[in-house]
Amino acid sequence: MSTKLKHQQQGPASNNVVAMPSRCACEGCKKPSDLMNFCGEHYEWFKFGLITKEGKRPTDFDKKYQAFRKHHAA
Repeated sequence: MSTKLKHQQQGPASNNVVAMPSRCACEGCKKPSDLMNFCGEHYEWFKFGLITKEGKRPTDFDKKYQAFRKHHAA
């Protein structure tokens, strides 16, 4: 009468650990990744919208980069 449910079955433990890439995801960057697959500098660029999650530049990169530089100059 007692049947085990799937989550109660004993067997080999599944390893759900996903290996993170060791390099920054930004195009052309060879630095090791720190946060969200980006190095420290490119993570800041990602937060500001200068690059996408895939590490690519958006179409309005120049406009955003000028605003980024103004923001950090202040």
